[in-house]
Amino acid sequence: MRNCIDCLKSEKVRWFVGGAVALIVGKKILKSDATRSACVKTIAKAMKLQSDAAESFQNMREDAQDLCYDAKQAAGIVKEEQTQEQA
Repeated sequence: MRNCIDCLKSEKVRWFVGGAVALIVGKKILKSDATRSACVKTIAKAMKLQSDAAESFQNMREDAQDLCYDAKQAAGIVKEEQTQEQA
């Protein structure tokens, strides 16, 4: 019996028991409704940010194309036929 008590004092046994407790508590936390709700909200916000970023990128791209076309037109690089097609 005394050998078993000495075994519980071992650092390796404490780490093992601590890991098992952390696993059980972690599983309970991950399966809770509050955690799921928080994760869903976080993912929804990330998806909205991604959508907003894609829209902003598209707007910047269109603005850059307009500026490039205006610069080409001012330099006389764009032919008149292209300007009439654009209109």
